[in-house]
Amino acid sequence: MHPSLEQLRQLQDLERQAAALRADLDAVDQRRREIEAPVAEAQARLDALTHTVEDRQAQRRAGDRDVAALHQRLAKFRQQLMAVTNNREYEAVQHEIATAETQLKGREDETLSLLFELDELAPQTAEAQHTLDAQRDAAGVALAGLADQTQRQKLELAALEGSIGALRATIAAPALALYDRTNKRFPRYAVAELKGELCVGCNVKLRPMVASAVRKGEQIVQCENCTRLLYAVKPPVAAPAP
Repeated sequence: MHPSLEQLRQLQDLERQAAALRADLDAVDQRRREIEAPVAEAQARLDALTHTVEDRQAQRRAGDRDVAALHQRLAKFRQQLMAVTNNREYEAVQHEIATAETQLKGREDETLSLLFELDELAPQTAEAQHTLDAQRDAAGVALAGLADQTQRQKLELAALEGSIGALRATIAAPALALYDRTNKRFPRYAVAELKGELCVGCNVKLRPMVASAVRKGEQIVQCENCTRLLYAVKPPVAAPAP
């Protein structure tokens, strides 16, 4: 194989590794959002339950005030009932008492219903808090792991970029320029293997003389169809028979 072509294969391999690391690093924010999403969902669930509990408690307090006021109203009407002087006044006060008793029963029923609902909401809220705590713990561990992985990948990428720069400096300028031109068309796939007489990059069969030139490795040969730089892997030498 042509020496520069072997270097270009190594360069392409390093650039592929660097590209994979960059893709992983670019996806860090998305991964972080995925890790934090269950926490946000658990927090929203707890917030909704907390809001419901606070709303029902406010309604219950208002109901308690209404019940107390209706009791006072009834007591007032019953006192008035003792002081009426005619049947018309008696019937009017009785009507007020009946109305207040109906309202009182309705408010007491509503308050009781709210108490039952609050009893049901209490364990739901506690479970939602437990879920949130668990999700936060899991997210904390995952985010710490992600941070460690990201730091390692950054260091690995920096090392790869250093290796790429050092390797490029050792490659003959014409070969490197040819690689860069081809690499613009086929990023990180500028160098392809020749198998038999077939370019693996485009699956097109080459002319025998072109394939032969690739196998000789005396010069850099490009695919006649896709222009990729071609190399051929020499078959292993068979061990001599005993």
